Amino acid sequence: MPSSRTPGPPLDTSSLSTRSLFLLLKARASKQLYGSQFDASCTTFRFGDRVPNIKASSLAVDADETLIITPYSQDVVQILQVRNGQIAPLRQARLPWYESGSIEILKTAYGDDRLYVLYRFTPFMEGDDHPFVRQAREYGRNGFIYLACHPLELSSNPVRMTMFPGYEDFNPSALAVATDGAFAIVWCHRMSLSHAVVHYTAIDKSEYDIAPNLVGFSYSSRQLRRFTGGPMIRDLAFNDRSSQLLYYYQGRSLYAGYQNIASSTMYENSTSVQFTHGLSLLYSIEVPFFGTHESDGFACRWMYLSLGIATHRKENWTVACLLRSEAICRAGNCGHAMNLERGRRLTQWDVVARLYGFRNATSSLGCKVAASPKGTRIAIANWNVLYIWALEPEALIEMDPRNYYQSSWRSSSTGQIELQPIVLRLDAVCFQLRFTKEEDELVVITDQGIMVWDLTSPSGNRTCQNWQSILTAN
Repeated sequence: MPSSRTPGPPLDTSSLSTRSLFLLLKARASKQLYGSQFDASCTTFRFGDRVPNIKASSLAVDADETLIITPYSQDVVQILQVRNGQIAPLRQARLPWYESGSIEILKTAYGDDRLYVLYRFTPFMEGDDHPFVRQAREYGRNGFIYLACHPLELSSNPVRMTMFPGYEDFNPSALAVATDGAFAIVWCHRMSLSHAVVHYTAIDKSEYDIAPNLVGFSYSSRQLRRFTGGPMIRDLAFNDRSSQLLYYYQGRSLYAGYQNIASSTMYENSTSVQFTHGLSLLYSIEVPFFGTHESDGFACRWMYLSLGIATHRKENWTVACLLRSEAICRAGNCGHAMNLERGRRLTQWDVVARLYGFRNATSSLGCKVAASPKGTRIAIANWNVLYIWALEPEALIEMDPRNYYQSSWRSSSTGQIELQPIVLRLDAVCFQLRFTKEEDELVVITDQGIMVWDLTSPSGNRTCQNWQSILTAN
């Protein structure tokens, strides 16, 4: 173990029996994930001999349940649910007119209780004479791009569908869906570095019948940003009740900038924070993963904990730190509802701990980052290696006044708390990861299949399951 005392509130153990001491040590060791790099179990789910469509797969949450959205074949998107360390089929979404041409599923996303599937349809030169098929045929060999919106639950609600004329020579690099059904797409030109971010809003009462249980809809659109070069946007995320968009660039681990939907200005994610005495670094700071709210009846105190990454401009070394910030408002003006996304607005941050062992990504994927629901775990995947840090967020956000982390957990040169990770070798390249509703259960989408990790399992088993027959039966 990395210290003579495991992290935890100071206790007088002089009167404890040997058994009580053992149980206390065991509980604390489990909380800190000691030995998990050897004992954590992993099940990899593969779908026969099918190659995963990594670029179009996505992870989402619905009512605290983790959803895995992955194209299963040319025309079918499979929605899977994680349950007790296993994955189970939830439902399938089949795209229309698959028999009349070829379909390439480009992106998937979940929002507004619907599955959004962005795909390119290239019809056969002869065959189906439906108006939509004829229209796609008129656009030639590059096909036509559609968006299909499937309700998550099987119901009388129809599939909603729309089209994007003029984007035949573009590929989408990112798709994001807001809580109100608005969505945004990053369009990248196939033959140049030109790319643009477009925000779409469905027009009320614009639906029209296409086929049984299939309706079309119209939208209004607004180009938010246009780029003629520079790094490509690999991902988008709506933030702060869908009033903002966060932009994630290739090779970057955290979002690089944000833009208010109603504004044309993009702001860089860069904040100066004092790293050590006499040295401040420019941090990219992610949306907070943990927060607290206190009120005395007159004023409310909000505190936030977030991940920040900074690189020294001259010496080129990189650090990942846990940062805290706080805000105070009058109790009468406070909504008293925790909204971590609002914590992104704060500009004054302090370093409370360093994630020791973090290494900056050298690939265009960047690092993939996830925090557990209660904030006791931070996971960062760098290509094929997964680093996981255990932490006590309530102690860190208060600057550890009760000495939860004793002196051996602090740097002798800076005095900062240094958290050590467990390191898991994936034997596969990580493209996405997310904790489930359990603190020690992690879902990872890789080029070798879907992995479900149990960090506290004592077995250390690594198994593989083939779900092709079950998915086919579903």
